[in-house]
Amino acid sequence: MFRYVFLLVISSITTTVTLAASSGILPILGIQDDDDRTPVEETDHPWGAIGRVNNTMGPFCTGTLIGPRQVLTAAHCLWNRRTQAWIPPCALHFVAGYQRGTYLAHSVVASYQIADRDTTQDKGPHPARDWAVLTLGKDLSPNVTPLPTLSLESSLLQGYRANGIFVQAGYSRDRPHILTRHHNCRIAGFSNEDRVALHECDTTFGDSGSPILLQRNGSFHVVAVHVAIHNRSGKGVAVTGKAFHERLQTMEKPHPGDKSFKACRVQSPETKTLAQI
Repeated sequence: MFRYVFLLVISSITTTVTLAASSGILPILGIQDDDDRTPVEETDHPWGAIGRVNNTMGPFCTGTLIGPRQVLTAAHCLWNRRTQAWIPPCALHFVAGYQRGTYLAHSVVASYQIADRDTTQDKGPHPARDWAVLTLGKDLSPNVTPLPTLSLESSLLQGYRANGIFVQAGYSRDRPHILTRHHNCRIAGFSNEDRVALHECDTTFGDSGSPILLQRNGSFHVVAVHVAIHNRSGKGVAVTGKAFHERLQTMEKPHPGDKSFKACRVQSPETKTLAQI
């Protein structure tokens, strides 16, 4: 089992930062060697289904529309480490196909389901359970085509590689107003009965919750969700489709006409800075 961090700067990279600073170039946590991220200027399928999960109580994350009113993201994006509590749904807002201030569709979040609400003090969920589904207040499918999910596990990897490639896409904190993608990045290994994977896609702050897509025969499936950075190798950590794909099929889907919201309260602006994800 490997250790991980939810995109927090850790002591193991101190030497790297010091050496880079002496050369005038500061590294970005999670960017491995050369920066292979490229801007995605188009919002057609599948890129329009990916959007920002904005949070009025703290930093944003990335999410993917997987149903007319369902968004798949990282569970730790919904966990407030300072207050040791889950962020209320009404503090969240999904913006699909966001590009430099424009977007395809948007909705506030009515409720969400977490894979496992157990947490460790000062930490979010374990990577194998670090996924959540947001239920939106309205149907976005008239403007955006949702992306299907697919299982990812070690026994399937060779076949996936033979017939397709992996692509990660998200909203990095250093490029917050444009979707970027790492085309043809590599799945490097598995852990936790294949429910967690190491990957070599360039990801950093803001990319939490971003999808790793299998591009195959012109189709795209979400096979993993980026959740953290490995604290020794610097590789990305993702919860795989083996952890969430089958569970998603049995989750209760929101009814098309149901626009009910769960009551919730948001902290006042004076305490907003305490709500760091």
